[in-house]
Amino acid sequence: MYISLLTKDETAEAEQRGMEKGMEQGMEKGKLEIARNLLANGVALDVIAKSSGLPADKIQALAN
Repeated sequence: MYISLLTKDETAEAEQRGMEKGMEQGMEKGKLEIARNLLANGVALDVIAKSSGLPADKIQALAN
């Protein structure tokens, strides 16, 4: 038997925060994958940074 120590509102808020965090992580992962593909196709690092919003150091780390 499961007994919740949170109210329904608190549970819903926690679920919402978890979903938002998961979405953010998924979007970041997608940006990194696209940046990796663009690097592999010879696109300049500064173009990738401007287009993706990722910091240049993260993109540079993908190149290594």
